[in-house]
Amino acid sequence: MLLKNYKILIWLFFVVLSIVLVAPNPFARGYKITSSDITGLDEGDIIYKINDLEANDAILKNDYFGTIKVETNKGQRFINANGTLGIETEKVGMTNLKFGLDIKGGVHAVIEPNESSNGTLQQIISTLQTRINVYGLREASFRPVYHEGRGFIDFSIAGGNAEELKQLIERQGKFEAKIPLVIFNSTKIKLDEDYIFTIKDDNSILIDGTEVPKDFELSGIRFVLENIENNRINLTSHVFDGNDIITVYFDPQRSGVQYTGNYQWFFTVQLSTRGAQKFAWVTQNLAVTGAYLESPINMYLDGNPIDSLSISSSLKGRVETEISITGGSSTFDEAENDKLRLQSILRSGALPTSIAIVQLDTISPTLGSGFLQGALAAGLAAIIGISLVIFVRYRKLKIVVPLIIFSFSEVIVILGVAVAIGWTIDIAAIAGIIAVVGTGVDSQIIIVDQATRERVLSLNERMKRAFFIIFGAAGTVIAAMLPLMVLGFGLLRGFAITTIIGVLAAVLITRPAFGVVIQRLVKD
Repeated sequence: MLLKNYKILIWLFFVVLSIVLVAPNPFARGYKITSSDITGLDEGDIIYKINDLEANDAILKNDYFGTIKVETNKGQRFINANGTLGIETEKVGMTNLKFGLDIKGGVHAVIEPNESSNGTLQQIISTLQTRINVYGLREASFRPVYHEGRGFIDFSIAGGNAEELKQLIERQGKFEAKIPLVIFNSTKIKLDEDYIFTIKDDNSILIDGTEVPKDFELSGIRFVLENIENNRINLTSHVFDGNDIITVYFDPQRSGVQYTGNYQWFFTVQLSTRGAQKFAWVTQNLAVTGAYLESPINMYLDGNPIDSLSISSSLKGRVETEISITGGSSTFDEAENDKLRLQSILRSGALPTSIAIVQLDTISPTLGSGFLQGALAAGLAAIIGISLVIFVRYRKLKIVVPLIIFSFSEVIVILGVAVAIGWTIDIAAIAGIIAVVGTGVDSQIIIVDQATRERVLSLNERMKRAFFIIFGAAGTVIAAMLPLMVLGFGLLRGFAITTIIGVLAAVLITRPAFGVVIQRLVKD
């Protein structure tokens, strides 16, 4: 029996395993949690309904208060909410296959850093990957590319849009918090020790009798002299920066959007003890005016103001390790995106150098979907056409049917390998699959032709000749694809990798099994 042959068993094993890995499910529904800051909902859970309403993008972004009912793949959960849910989700797909931006839609960009050493490129990639993941986008691909001595980063992501990606990745992410400080002539400020400021006739300043430049440091705090007027020294103190941010909170209690005439967003960050201490030293020199101190704390990103907050009088001189950052927007979605973008930038940290986007392309998911349908139709038509030609040539249905079955099985195994290694199916991958199926049909015709020709040699000898030709052709294809895989760029590299995977799967799994089937048919 065929099922006793180890080559058939290996083929069946990989076909079944590939189907399990691909997990086709046309009835899939719900949203899978990719990140969660709320107790009771874990990463990997699938949400079907919230308060008996079918989950969708709008339902998941709503504000909830009190106890809500969430229907998941692990049963019903009752969650205490106070604003947004504090989770990131993605729609459950009909298979485990990951589709690239040219099918799913997305953005492709080429980034040029101001400094492009290998270490700098890798640090930029690591930082941007963190930003993208925290922001909630998935299937991002970064690859360093070198051209004429200059380093670039080839970046693509399925989903998202060009404008939000540009705002997210083009920011260097240099965060600073500053507090204005006014000092009168011949008075002192108290940091970790006392410092006496004196104005000279030429409008320069002395600290403890020593002249200092306009940009100077005291007790580890950077001060910048803005101007001197009416016996007043106007300084800007840099109390902390991005290096002092330990944690950015995303849970609903410390992150959310509220409606107060317009949509106000907020989130809390945890400061290092050093950053909190510098804040305390500076604020102890501020006068109290009502419920607040006389100066606000101003926050900047890449030199641009993003927030200005009044400092409560209760915080004067306090070492406060948690501070709230706020902002406002005209719509809920805009507020949520602004908040999440800033959270992502602060969580990932600053880039080691500034970058510029030298190429930015947006691909419509509609075009990609149309291409996928067209490719599937063309592939099916090609297999049917080839099958008709083979039937006319050999006039035996028992040869044509196995050929069709094994051609489809090659595609299934390739897709299974793609899921197993996390490979993304894009236009290049589809082209590679079509190329592999084409070479597969050639190989199957060689097997059939050798098996059915005049019996000058034994059947085993003829099959050995067939597989000698097949393995030689496979080796040639792989050798041709290797330079494209190593040195290729974008689509060329994807095509080469998919073709190599497909050829190896075919010559090691499907074609030996097909040869066994044809041998049995010829003997019968």
